[in-house]
Amino acid sequence: MTTDLKPAPAAAAMPGKNTPDEDIIDLRQIFHVLNTHRLAIAGFTAAVTLLAILVVFSMTPIYQATTVLQIEQEQAKVVSIEEIYGIDGGSDSYINTQLEVLKSRGVLEKVVNKLNLLESPEFNTRLVEAPWYSGLLDWRSWFGLKEPEEAEDPNIVMRDTINVLNELVTIEPVRKTQIVKIHAQSENPKLAAKIANAIANAYIESYMESKLALTLNATDWMQGRLGELSNKLRIAEQELQDYREQEQLIDLEGVLTVSSNELKALTESLVQIRNKLTVSENIYAQIRSGKLKKGDNQTLQAVLQHPLIQDLKQEESKLERQVDDLSRRYGAKHPKMISAKSELQSIRQNMTMQIRNIVEGVEREYEIDKANEKSLQVAVNNVKARVQEINRKQFRLRALEREVQTNKDLYDAFFKRIQETSATSDLQTANARIVDKAYTPEYPVKPKKKLIVGIAALLGLMVSCGIAFLLEMLNNTIRTTKDVEEKLNLPVLGVLPKLTDKAALDHVFKLFSDKDQPAFGEAVRTIRTSINLTAMDQQHRLFAITSTVPGEGKSSTASNLALALGQLGKVLLVDCDLRRPVVGKNFHIKGGSAGLANLLAGTANINDAVHKLEGIDVIPCGLVPPNPQELLSSDRFGQLLKKLRGHYDYVVLDCPPVQNVSDVLMVSRHCDGLVYVVEAGRMQSNAVSTAVGRLLQARAPVTGAVLNKIDPKMKDTYGYNQGYYDSTGYYSSSS
Repeated sequence: MTTDLKPAPAAAAMPGKNTPDEDIIDLRQIFHVLNTHRLAIAGFTAAVTLLAILVVFSMTPIYQATTVLQIEQEQAKVVSIEEIYGIDGGSDSYINTQLEVLKSRGVLEKVVNKLNLLESPEFNTRLVEAPWYSGLLDWRSWFGLKEPEEAEDPNIVMRDTINVLNELVTIEPVRKTQIVKIHAQSENPKLAAKIANAIANAYIESYMESKLALTLNATDWMQGRLGELSNKLRIAEQELQDYREQEQLIDLEGVLTVSSNELKALTESLVQIRNKLTVSENIYAQIRSGKLKKGDNQTLQAVLQHPLIQDLKQEESKLERQVDDLSRRYGAKHPKMISAKSELQSIRQNMTMQIRNIVEGVEREYEIDKANEKSLQVAVNNVKARVQEINRKQFRLRALEREVQTNKDLYDAFFKRIQETSATSDLQTANARIVDKAYTPEYPVKPKKKLIVGIAALLGLMVSCGIAFLLEMLNNTIRTTKDVEEKLNLPVLGVLPKLTDKAALDHVFKLFSDKDQPAFGEAVRTIRTSINLTAMDQQHRLFAITSTVPGEGKSSTASNLALALGQLGKVLLVDCDLRRPVVGKNFHIKGGSAGLANLLAGTANINDAVHKLEGIDVIPCGLVPPNPQELLSSDRFGQLLKKLRGHYDYVVLDCPPVQNVSDVLMVSRHCDGLVYVVEAGRMQSNAVSTAVGRLLQARAPVTGAVLNKIDPKMKDTYGYNQGYYDSTGYYSSSS
């Protein structure tokens, strides 16, 4: 009875979610990658290091000399003429400007001429001899053409030489100081020191020359300006004198003071007359208009305020009181009464006459005030016109005096500055001094051989490690048990170590029986145990062994597994690979012996085809048939397997690979289980997955997978060594 054994699927990870292990860096896995590619990493690093050593020792050593220069911001000025030079010694811009001057083409050109660097091949590249292969790269010479020679331009040669020198010179300011370091590099250590010192001296000379040129230019300019100022001063003084004579000005300030006082007095008098005229004009207007009735003249302000009228008023009041007293005491015809009334009448007539005189005086006074106001107004206007004229003359006079004074001040300032500049034109002061001269260096500054070689070795190591990790990331093969479970969704029945011993490789098909390979034997026993445990409640007797492609170790696995099962019962090993059989060859069965093909073809019986070897029975392929697929799909093959199942405890079928042919699909229909052999690190996971998918679609009873040829020192994703026992115990550590 055939029982289909279903594989135990591994737990699949939920898509879009990371397992906890994915967020943890596995240092052991990293060490394994580095250890796996250690030879390639070491070789690449050694090659890069060797190449760096060759390049470094072929490079020309460069020497560097340094001159220390102090640039003073506050210059030792004999004469303060900052306006002429335009120097602001109190700001950082001055130091930065001087640094640019140090690197200027003018300073470097002085150095080139002084040291005759145009004759040095190091700086004048035109003097360098062309390499031997330069003629081969000239395409014109291939056709017999010659490029016309042109005369070298001295300016271009100087420009290129200065550019080369500029690349070899470095100006380094020391922060928060006035110190500047001039570094010069050259292949010649003595020349490097000369260049550094020459740059410092050229800078100082350039500064002094520019200062002298500025002083001379300033002197010439000021002398020209002085002549112009002298003419302007003479003209201004002449205009001032002509104006004084023309206007006959002697003491303009005194005349202006008298006129101003006169104008002030006249103005005050005019104000008083106008105030008085206002009152008189009002009374006069009332009198002339006839608005005052007879007797109303007494109410006029001028009348009421007149002293005589006031005395007459008092006398009138006194007589009126006396008449009243006499009228009460005497009669109207009493002499005293008549005398008193006569006196009262006389007083009233006198007052009337005085009022008439006062009114007539008011009219005359109004006319007089009006005439006075008019005359005063004319006098004020005349004085005001005279004051304005004096002011205009004074303004013009002061303008001429200011022009004369301004021209005189400018003339005096320029004359004094010319005297100072002329007196100090021969005195030269530098703004910089050399603190330390450059000396001939003993050791080159570059190339720094140790540093370059060390960096090259480090870069080679990093690049090689990066390539190793890149190859590891791009490697999509089945390499570990975790790959089998996750990518193939198959349980792992066991692993077989990779053999490096040539003697062991020669008899790998029966290595289980070799006592010198206990680790391999223990690995096979593990596979045997896993197969038995997959179906403890079933008769797990007949099963097939296959792989994806040839060479993955399916035949050796089948042979050793048969030998291992031979310790538990009666075992038959059948070579079902009728296309490329190897079982007969491995067990040294004589060629031409009867085998499975003969049994299926009916040309031999079971007794002729079964060979007893190494404690097990073996049925080789026999003669390779032209139609293996038809034979394996025939009913005779099924009947044969049914018969063999009854005579043996275990029947192991060595089947062809899945990817090349479909023979295994025919064989798997009659099996209780199928063991899939995968060589570690050989096949891409998608190819193996496709092959397994074909088996599952054909309802093949895939029991599990055996990971073959794995490195015993390799650690899988679970963290334990994929190895087993050796003669001393464990041939590698386990956890």
